[in-house]
Amino acid sequence: MAIREAPVLGTWLTRGLLFAAGLAFAANACWLAVMANFTLGTALVLAVALGLLVGAIWFPALRGRRWLNLAAIAVTAVVVAFSCFLATVGNWDTVDYDEQAVIVLGAAVHGREPSVILAGRLDRAVAYHHRNPTARIVVSGGQGAQEDVPEAVAMRDYLLARGVASDRIVLEPLSTSTEENFRFSKAALAVYFQPGMKVAFITDDFHVYRAERIAVRAGLSATHLSSKPPWFSWAANYLRESVAVLADWFAG
Repeated sequence: MAIREAPVLGTWLTRGLLFAAGLAFAANACWLAVMANFTLGTALVLAVALGLLVGAIWFPALRGRRWLNLAAIAVTAVVVAFSCFLATVGNWDTVDYDEQAVIVLGAAVHGREPSVILAGRLDRAVAYHHRNPTARIVVSGGQGAQEDVPEAVAMRDYLLARGVASDRIVLEPLSTSTEENFRFSKAALAVYFQPGMKVAFITDDFHVYRAERIAVRAGLSATHLSSKPPWFSWAANYLRESVAVLADWFAG
């Protein structure tokens, strides 16, 4: 009797774990949709939630499909390994604090207020400014569909409210991608510095690896300083960035 009940108990335990994980991912996606602008990362978290919930419902029928289970395990392992790689690279700061300028890459704005992620980047910029007050700070980011002002304007106002002098801030309010962040910021800094200027950039740790590759393509040899995103955004950010890095690799 006990021998026959063990597989049944294991099946229900697995289904329960899958269902709980699916609900957790779904709740996280809903939270992000309310607290932050809807992004590809949020959509990917929803996709994961749906996959887990479907797996929980259909687990008895799926458990015999060995190839499907192995594929799910392989994809999960790759995503986890890739996320660890991005986090390791991203948390290895290389700034010297003698750069001529620092480029703060934009992120979501709610109305006129920087999102939690963007505020984290700007706080790092303020800390950098205290150690290197002569450096110019480029706030780079255009206006999205859910934003009342360009990201750069909200970023400038945030820095001004925290004591950064207006003559240290360079506004770049047109970019809509990381590629444009660097290309337009480089053009804005050309007014102040000669080619070969020493710059740094600030972004979240998960974004550092790809941002550095894009900076090189823009003709900038830049150091970097990372910001730490809040824990509730990890799934969305690392899923989205993993896809973006793979697309960047395949695009050459």
